[in-house]
Amino acid sequence: MKKNISHLDQFIKKSLRAEEILIKDLINEIIAFKKWIMIVAMMVFTLGLVYIFTSSDEYTTTSKLLMEQSNGINSKALGGLASISGLGNLGIGNQNTEALPPELIPELVLESDFLKRLMYEKVYFEEAQDSITLLEFVNEYEKHNLYYHLAKLPSKVKSMLLSNTTAKGIDFNIEEKQGEETILAFDTKERKTIAQLRTRIEVEKEDRLLVIQTKMPEPLASAQFNEVLSRFLKEYLTNIILDKEVKNFEFIKERTNEAKSRVEQTQMKLANFRDSNRGINSQLLKTEEDRLQADFNLEFSLYNSLAQQMEQSRIKVQNATPVMTVFQKPQLPTSASEPKVILLSLVFLILGGIIGILFFFGLLVMRMLTIHFTNV
Repeated sequence: MKKNISHLDQFIKKSLRAEEILIKDLINEIIAFKKWIMIVAMMVFTLGLVYIFTSSDEYTTTSKLLMEQSNGINSKALGGLASISGLGNLGIGNQNTEALPPELIPELVLESDFLKRLMYEKVYFEEAQDSITLLEFVNEYEKHNLYYHLAKLPSKVKSMLLSNTTAKGIDFNIEEKQGEETILAFDTKERKTIAQLRTRIEVEKEDRLLVIQTKMPEPLASAQFNEVLSRFLKEYLTNIILDKEVKNFEFIKERTNEAKSRVEQTQMKLANFRDSNRGINSQLLKTEEDRLQADFNLEFSLYNSLAQQMEQSRIKVQNATPVMTVFQKPQLPTSASEPKVILLSLVFLILGGIIGILFFFGLLVMRMLTIHFTNV
């Protein structure tokens, strides 16, 4: 190494005197340092191999969901149904139900609110010999490579230094906040699970298809996780889209039932009044009968209007329901998708060569600065 540095110093002094660096001489210097460049490259490559062979196998499962358009045939059919049922004057056929844009679904899947619900779904793991929640898998069974544990070492030391009293106080506050629906709060295990699930889920939109990919260290767990995610996603989207319409339908239904009860009461009063005063000719009784008849007509008109609105709301709920059919079922993977040994080995080898050359240029700059300031 000293011989190479001495030769490099001569090259630097020569270049400083000539105030230029000859490419040919620079290449000769790089060749002279090829042994050390190769040593650095092999060190990086060896570290890469440690990463590859300490990483657990991952199996990827892919499924596809077909999203049917809500403003196509279904809306025309519902518009025709509205006309047949006599509700066309209420504008049902032209109603545009608010829906979640399909472009937002890949982002929604990675949101904390969605993953918090998903983490308590169960998947079978051979290692556990049982079906366990994703929360239990991430915090008790998931394996990581050596570098993951080294990166997490400072945070583990920091958490060990925290007092138990402080930790309990924080957990108590979190539990109180979890009671509020507008605020999301997570404990340590839930935060870790959410972070890991985001690395194991990938959802992409291709035209009308949702491509769902999941990764797990076991093939059966990967396929089950994909099926659970697809099913849970359909239920979650349905609840989001239908929430407003269902609440509106329930409200109108309650008002309709109340109006129906009032119609029956006024109708009963009118019938009792007529039975009690049959055969009596009196203008006063005639006026009272007209009043009861007017009350009945008013209540019946209100009930009829609410009944039409309830049917309109019922059709809107049906129209808003997202239709997602399974286009491609999850298939049990037969081989591990990660780690990609050959590809990663090639990457680390190239990276090692680049770092080795950067090592040479770093040494060149350091020696050049040293010689320059020594001669000043």
